[in-house]
Amino acid sequence: MKKIDFKKINLNNKKLLTLLIVIIVLIILLQSYIKIINRYRNTRIFALESEKYAKEVANPIFKVSRIVLYSGANVEDTSPDKNLASINVSQFTDFAIYIDNMVKDEELTEENTINRIYIDNIGIEQNTEGDGIKKFNTKSVQDLGKYVPILESSKEITYSVVHKNSDKELIEDQNRFYTDCSEPLVLSYVNENIIENKDVSNSGEKLSLDGSILRYLNIDLYGLNYKINFTINIENNLGEIFACNCSININLSSGDGDGIYSGYIMQVFDVSDGDFRFKKV
Repeated sequence: MKKIDFKKINLNNKKLLTLLIVIIVLIILLQSYIKIINRYRNTRIFALESEKYAKEVANPIFKVSRIVLYSGANVEDTSPDKNLASINVSQFTDFAIYIDNMVKDEELTEENTINRIYIDNIGIEQNTEGDGIKKFNTKSVQDLGKYVPILESSKEITYSVVHKNSDKELIEDQNRFYTDCSEPLVLSYVNENIIENKDVSNSGEKLSLDGSILRYLNIDLYGLNYKINFTINIENNLGEIFACNCSININLSSGDGDGIYSGYIMQVFDVSDGDFRFKKV
């Protein structure tokens, strides 16, 4: 019978155990190294992306430079004799939104000219429910400050972009915007028929058929005030996408004098210092 050398077996086991421990340690070190490299890589990527984003925010390609608001009221005389025996009153606000595309470069390039532009995420929050039908849509720049009924409110407004003067003859609709941002976006909010079938024929005083009718009818302006939210989306001629979230509080009591009670209000909001910059998507 062969004699077993237990000392040799123990020595081999110790060598094997040592080898296993070394392999396990190496695997742990390798995993730790990979984690450190990945963490550094992710930190570096985040830092570069943050730096890029900061530069884009500080030096945007597009931004809203100002918004001109015109708020008024429209009186529709529905009486057969046109003697104000039955009137409907609607309140409206027009928005002229000017986009500055010369922030980064004062020359027109493919980067700062428009290939596509549309508005979505439209929401209206009125102080009180009140009466009337709230509608929001685009409007021709020629009709700015005039009451134009809105047939149907739109959840998304897409514009036809004019790239050259010859395109003007082909694009005749009011959803028109110039690639060089030379004209504003014009939008309109209408609170239709906040008063219906009201008889003011025996008022005994001369009535102006404008916003001052709201005072005569004791309409609380606070209840008509509202906030409107929407997003302007731009694709430039390089195919890059930008978006600007807009939120505007409309106060019909503001302005000179009595606000819209005086007939109408025209307000200019300088938003150049606000966060009305277009951010790359």
